[in-house]
Amino acid sequence: MPAPQPSYAAAPPPPGAAPYAQGYPAPTATGYPTASPMQPYGQPPVPGHGPVGYPYRPPYDGFAIAGFALSLVGGTLLAIVFGIMGISRTRGGRARGRGLAIAALVIAPLWIVVAVVMFVVGLAGDGPGSSYAVGDCVQLDGDAGADVDEGVAPAMPSVPCAEPHDGEVYAAKDLPAGPYPGLDQVQQQGDAYCASEFEAFVGVPYDESRLELFYVYPQQVGWLTGDREIACVVTDVDAVTGTLRGAAR
Repeated sequence: MPAPQPSYAAAPPPPGAAPYAQGYPAPTATGYPTASPMQPYGQPPVPGHGPVGYPYRPPYDGFAIAGFALSLVGGTLLAIVFGIMGISRTRGGRARGRGLAIAALVIAPLWIVVAVVMFVVGLAGDGPGSSYAVGDCVQLDGDAGADVDEGVAPAMPSVPCAEPHDGEVYAAKDLPAGPYPGLDQVQQQGDAYCASEFEAFVGVPYDESRLELFYVYPQQVGWLTGDREIACVVTDVDAVTGTLRGAAR
């Protein structure tokens, strides 16, 4: 006959503790409930950001880019129009490129300034490097030599050789095209060229003549507009009527 098994009774809960239920919780309509809901991993997404937290960056505005590009190549009118449109379209951060649009409005008008300066230089009167021909008679002002030395165009208007005058162009040539060779180099070439051509026109070497020579030459501003001419002028202290060609004095 088997030995009797001991019986165990549930221990009473400690004083003040709520009694606990034994067994599994009753099933619900959707199955057994979980002990605690699952918590999501990580932080919730920040409003206005992408699904992985990268900030949104608007695209560049095409008008702002086009206006800036046109301003660099001289498309003044379109650059200004596109720049204004670019500023409007990038207001409030709707698109990037506002700085490009503003730069277009700054750069584009500079082409107008350059065009005006070149036009004024091209209309400059009889000054260094103006177009002269051998045999042209001119009237020099008293400060013509000082004006040229200081980089200022002297007053040297052409006059009929039959009228009293004090100068006559006896040689002229264009310097080779290319970058401006510099003021010192231009003056050296002018000195050598005008001295070498003096005797052929006047009839005696310059060192033996009572006449003086004067020449005009291109400066850097005029060089940019295509002026490369050196013009040599023979002068007399007294007014001359007629030509100094073959004067031999």
